[in-house]
Amino acid sequence: MKRFLTALTLSAAVLAAAPAVMAETAAPPSGPAQAEASSTLTTATAMINYGRSKQDALAIIAGVQMMVSVAEGTTIESGGQALDLNAVLDEAATIGKDDPLVMAKVEELRDAAETKTRGACYWEYWCDWYGYCEYWYVCY
Repeated sequence: MKRFLTALTLSAAVLAAAPAVMAETAAPPSGPAQAEASSTLTTATAMINYGRSKQDALAIIAGVQMMVSVAEGTTIESGGQALDLNAVLDEAATIGKDDPLVMAKVEELRDAAETKTRGACYWEYWCDWYGYCEYWYVCY
C-alpha cells in the first residue's frame, strides 16, 4: 500500500508539472537569432516598398531574396494574410522587363519564393481502392 501511495503521489506531481514544461517548450524562440530574423524581415519589407515607390526592380528582388533566406520554408505573413512572393516577383519582372539580368534573377528566385509562400508541405502515403499505394508530396 505504501508503494501504491508513493507512486500515486509521484505521478500526481509529474502531471501537475507537465503543463508548465509544455508551456516553456511552446514559447516562440527569442534571442539573437530571432532578433536578426525580425530585423532582416523589416529591412526586406522596406526594400520592397522602396522598389515599388521608385520603380526599382533590383530593390524588389533584393527584398524578396532577403525574405526567402530568413523564412526557411515557412509562410511569410503581412497583416494576417500570407504574402505571395511570386506576385512581388511579377512586379519586379514588369518593372525590369527590358533588362535580361533582372529577368534571369526573377526566374531564379521563383522556385524558392514558391516554397516560402506555401503553408506546409509533407509526404502523404495514399492508397486507392485497388490496393495501389504511393507517396504524394502535398502542399497547403
